[in-house]
Amino acid sequence: MDDNLRIWRSFRMGKLMDLIVLDTRNYDRSITTLGWNNDYIDLIADDASRSLMGSHQENWFYRQLSESADRGATWRIIGNQIIFSRIIESFGINGDNWNGYTANRNRTLKHLYDNNIGNNIFLAGDSHQNWVSDLVWLGEKEYDEATGAGGLGVEFAGTAVSSTGVRKPLNGTDADARARLAQSPVLQWQDGYYRGYFVMSVGKDQIETRFFGSPSVATRNAYDLPLANFTVVAGDNRLARPVAGGSVESGSLRGGEVDHTNLTLNTETGLWEYVGFNQISPAPNGQCLCIVSAGRDEMTTD
Repeated sequence: MDDNLRIWRSFRMGKLMDLIVLDTRNYDRSITTLGWNNDYIDLIADDASRSLMGSHQENWFYRQLSESADRGATWRIIGNQIIFSRIIESFGINGDNWNGYTANRNRTLKHLYDNNIGNNIFLAGDSHQNWVSDLVWLGEKEYDEATGAGGLGVEFAGTAVSSTGVRKPLNGTDADARARLAQSPVLQWQDGYYRGYFVMSVGKDQIETRFFGSPSVATRNAYDLPLANFTVVAGDNRLARPVAGGSVESGSLRGGEVDHTNLTLNTETGLWEYVGFNQISPAPNGQCLCIVSAGRDEMTTD
């Protein structure tokens, strides 16, 4: 393929970081799961010839990682469309992400480990859920899920701001998250209920990532609910422990607790309120059944 369809590129930001943006959706990608061919994708997922990005982009990617480390950039931020980490679902693996291209993921991890390239942060979307994992080559390198020792970085994957997601109540998505953590040792936090975004602040010594959700995307509203905060210290190549400070708003957190506070910032008034909605997403027929309910006393911001 020629470069007329190329969107993959990189940006150097002093010695602080390199932002490496991949195309893992379209450019020279081997066949993916389309629903009707799931069994076939499961059979060929480990095939060495399969690539998410084609040999041209893949070799460019490895050169970017090496050049970034060689020039002394502290961080390598890799933006791609799909989840990199090995996550096990109730049905097995999702062949539409890096799990369906095991050899490509192994080549990436081998390049990082063989060249001692650390401080890698993978960013992903696509799944309409929140996922935070240590970046690890499971089965090849030793890894301690309690401490994070053995990793090469961290992956942050988020939702879209307004898309629909899992149509389950909060206790149902929390149960799903607990099951995923039980089956996936690299996974440290998962939440499938809230739509939202995350903000990542990159510094020389550490990265701070804050996840936010909306109590409901069925109607336009000004509410912003803090979900979880994470720290990655430069050189540690893992999430700082206790992960998320030991507590998150929803989902499931390895080694920590879930506290459904509903303490939400009204970005129009600057007030913190205990807010609840009876529906997170629009109903299938397009109607909205959202009703705001406020509970405890309002709290003002500083």
